[in-house]
Amino acid sequence: MQDRLPPPPSALVSKNPLQWCRYFGPGAVIASVTIGSGELVFPSRGGAIFGYRLIWVFLLVGFLKWVLAYSSLRHMVISGAHPAERWMSMPGPRGWLHIALLGLLLVTMPMSGAFILGVLGTTATWITGFGDHYVWASLCCVLVSLLLVLGGYGTLEKIQTVMLLVMLSFIMVSLIYLRPDWLGIARGFLPQTLSYPDWLYSTLPEMRNRSVWVEVLVYVSVIGGTAPDYLAYTAFVRDKKWGWSHLGCANQEQLENLARARGADLRHWLRAPLVDTLLSFCLVVVLSSAFCILGTVVLRPERLIPEGINLLNYQALFLTSLASWLLPLYQASVFLAFLGTLYAGPEICYRNFRELLGAVPEWRHRIPRRLPIASYGLFLGGGLGVLWFTRLYPDIGLIDIFTPAGILTGVLLASFYTLTNPWMDWRFLPVRLRMPLWLGVANLFAAAVLLIAGLKALWDYGDLAASLGLGIWLAVSMFLAVVMRWLSHNGESLPRSFQ
Repeated sequence: MQDRLPPPPSALVSKNPLQWCRYFGPGAVIASVTIGSGELVFPSRGGAIFGYRLIWVFLLVGFLKWVLAYSSLRHMVISGAHPAERWMSMPGPRGWLHIALLGLLLVTMPMSGAFILGVLGTTATWITGFGDHYVWASLCCVLVSLLLVLGGYGTLEKIQTVMLLVMLSFIMVSLIYLRPDWLGIARGFLPQTLSYPDWLYSTLPEMRNRSVWVEVLVYVSVIGGTAPDYLAYTAFVRDKKWGWSHLGCANQEQLENLARARGADLRHWLRAPLVDTLLSFCLVVVLSSAFCILGTVVLRPERLIPEGINLLNYQALFLTSLASWLLPLYQASVFLAFLGTLYAGPEICYRNFRELLGAVPEWRHRIPRRLPIASYGLFLGGGLGVLWFTRLYPDIGLIDIFTPAGILTGVLLASFYTLTNPWMDWRFLPVRLRMPLWLGVANLFAAAVLLIAGLKALWDYGDLAASLGLGIWLAVSMFLAVVMRWLSHNGESLPRSFQ
């Protein structure tokens, strides 16, 4: 029986912090996904609407979600236990939470896929100058499906990464070239109230029915990622073999041995998730703030609000203000960034289903062999179906598709996830291995802020049926968990089709 951590690699033991940066891995994946799906759209839109006053929100959200991510990864590195495994011990019928989360994923994943496909379709229509964005979205869906089945994304990923880095470099140059109000930016880091400008209703009359809370909470949900992103993020750590993460869930004896031997090895291993999460969220906050500032300087004076089929078109001005020949670079970079996000989405979807199903003993050995294909089909096929369905209702925009999914997964579910971090340490780890007091308090603070903000946004969103439906689904999940437990005790097995 293994009773000690594997020795950390020399890069983590090094006294040179630059060597630690070699462990910027899973965070880079999540950062690239959120940059594609969030930072290119919502901070620019927020800057155009609210101006510099919005910047403090990105700083706060970056901190809150860093607390969530680091605490979760820290527990994984120490104990080898994924949060989905720990949640089996939550109060109530065993497995009820996993059933509830699986149901939420079945609803929200296609909505996220529809949003990304819609943005890709509108971008392709803008670049080519012809066609229907629904058709372009369908073609993109087929392309990504082929890449998932046949492989060959590696070269495209390298091209995408290089072009995205080049574009972001020009974005930062543009930020300096346009000479923003640096004093106003400094004031933007101070918390202050947010309100719509008077001219917004003449530009977008539909915003009269959209509260400030709902608008800002959509930014909060996307910036830095959603709870399903973090569940996948934590699972990726197994592939990196940090600390105990790849050795299975440590038992109590192993944890006690680790606590008694706590020393340099553990401190060095914990540098990996610390560096990875810090670099990831610093990058997200910096880029979000930069796009918000450019939205304030370039879009707000012209009253150009990214919306509908123009979610990404107006942001081209950030680069063309330097030189008109940068437009093709922006168009190609944006298209490839969202194509990369669409490619990563099905894998994140699969990782979530795999972790949730694998955490339940009754399901662990009955996970469908075709789960990857089913997950890919749910995200891509379900997303395309949702997108085409909106064609029947032209008043439903892409942001409207994402709003309920964002509030549920990026705010409310993230609040619950954050709250369970200190609970997991307290419930399963010896005292000497638990998170420090300041980190525990930070988790409670983050959970409270996200919960209050999410409930307020859900109330303002005004969808009472959806709120009641969520409560009913939680009750149904508990009932199904009881039934599942009864069948297990009576020797019944799951349907053969599930095997």
